[in-house]
Amino acid sequence: MATESVKKSSSSTNIPPEIIEIILSKLSSVKSLLRFKAVSKSWNTLISDPVFIQNHLQSSNNSPNNNLFISSYTRGSDSRGFPLADFEVRKSDAGKISEENIPNGYNSILCECNGVLLLGNHVKYALWNPSIRCEMFLIYKYEFHEDYIVDCGICYDQITGDFKVVFIFPTKYAIYSSNNNSLTKKNLGTNYHTIDGTGSGLGIFVDGATYWILSDDTISIHLVYFDPRTDEIKRLQKPEQRQSDDDKFQLMNIASLRGRLCLYFYNKEERIAQIWMKEKGIDKWKEFITFHNFEAPYKLSRPICLVENKVVIQ
Repeated sequence: MATESVKKSSSSTNIPPEIIEIILSKLSSVKSLLRFKAVSKSWNTLISDPVFIQNHLQSSNNSPNNNLFISSYTRGSDSRGFPLADFEVRKSDAGKISEENIPNGYNSILCECNGVLLLGNHVKYALWNPSIRCEMFLIYKYEFHEDYIVDCGICYDQITGDFKVVFIFPTKYAIYSSNNNSLTKKNLGTNYHTIDGTGSGLGIFVDGATYWILSDDTISIHLVYFDPRTDEIKRLQKPEQRQSDDDKFQLMNIASLRGRLCLYFYNKEERIAQIWMKEKGIDKWKEFITFHNFEAPYKLSRPICLVENKVVIQ
């Protein structure tokens, strides 16, 4: 028996490193990966490698089982519990699986990027990684010296490994660099406003940039994005078929479905909804799906995930 045990132990250590990497990269639980870093020095080095981390994030974003969600707001002023929920293929609603607590002093989750959350309350902001319970204080609101925040978002700079938090004001925007612990302000060149009904803090990080839907002084609706390479906020053209001012379809929201940027349009008169998907790396759109006889709460709904061949709309 002892000989057989030694043989099994010996054979397990002879698994090629590339096979171990493939197996570990398939794990969906970040908490499990963090525990496995203690198995050996080689496993710790592998799991800590920035390339492995990026590949694991990409795999998670493209996974058909990437249907886990966290509520944006606590249930009461004294509560710090945020319910986690997921969607199952054969069910029409989300099932609560646990409730997570966030650090003291914060009562809302404003946005997310690669598993890192931007927390806020009325006066301060912080980044929080719930997987490792790590919090990083950013800034007090009064340090902006601006009237109000139109919107915000997180962008991960893959070149520098920097989580950048972007705060958009009516005529300016501020970039907070986690690497440098610094805040930089820039002019927008356009007066931007949030769109009633879509809420704020809905910056979507996908394909290397963070996107928002904003309006200008002429009430025109624009798709804008933050480019981490230049630290500039730019405009992205909507699908050619949906650019006309006479179009009965209105741009209602944005979403990230399996790692692709999506635009959600709705025609209230004819009760038709459309989702357009952007090609990775290029500014080209294709119509992904069209819903007929669809009653949507006007400007309050948005697609949040794909469950096999079904689109879940919040």
